Amino acid sequence: MRPILFQIGRMPILSYGFSLAIAFIVCTLLGMKEATRKDIDPGKIVDLALYLCVSGIIGARLFFILLDIPTYFNNPVQIFNIRDGGLTYHGGFIVALLVGIAFAHRSKINAWVMADIIAPLIALGYSIVRVGCLLNGCCYGLPANIPWALPCRAGDLTLRHPTQIYASVLSLVIFIVLYAKRDHKKFPGYLMFLYVGLYSVSRFIVEIFRDSPRLIGPFSVAQLASALFIFGAFTSIYILSANSAGEQSPAQQ
Repeated sequence: MRPILFQIGRMPILSYGFSLAIAFIVCTLLGMKEATRKDIDPGKIVDLALYLCVSGIIGARLFFILLDIPTYFNNPVQIFNIRDGGLTYHGGFIVALLVGIAFAHRSKINAWVMADIIAPLIALGYSIVRVGCLLNGCCYGLPANIPWALPCRAGDLTLRHPTQIYASVLSLVIFIVLYAKRDHKKFPGYLMFLYVGLYSVSRFIVEIFRDSPRLIGPFSVAQLASALFIFGAFTSIYILSANSAGEQSPAQQ
């Protein structure tokens, strides 16, 4: 593990923070390019990216704390300690989505058109940040006896499933799928719903190998949340696709 990637003088550059910065820069640049292609002010993407980054981190931390309130009630200072993890992606996504919708409304931009622009970029950013998780030594997997197992925890030589890599690769595949479909002719927001569904499937799979507390039987909190998101996303796609086809059919006659 390499939680400190390098140092500039006496200032340590943390692997997780560095990966987050790289993801922010790369995704913002790609988002600006896609916004220009769709006649949207690319400057709006920069503003939106800042809002989503901050709100996503706050939401991810807030939901993590809510899942373990007694621990933080007894030691409030730990609320601000995120160097060792302590972020929930589902919480960050929900808060960032609400902030994004509010931003689009204020900017007089169709929120779902904007969602289609950023959906592939969320998948790409997630893929990059998971590399930071591997270097930081968090989000590790269960002990495993497989050729590609790695010591994924600081101070622990136990070989484990590199679930950070599993998540990164699956999210990169999702990015490729969504980016290839960015000129879809379905309904506004289709790519965002598809992202939510595909991400949730991948997260459910990765959680099988991840060292996470189990809430009900063999299922973790993330798996239960993912199951709800899978149902909601693909049900929405089915209904909205049917409605869109119904609206288009009279014009095609």
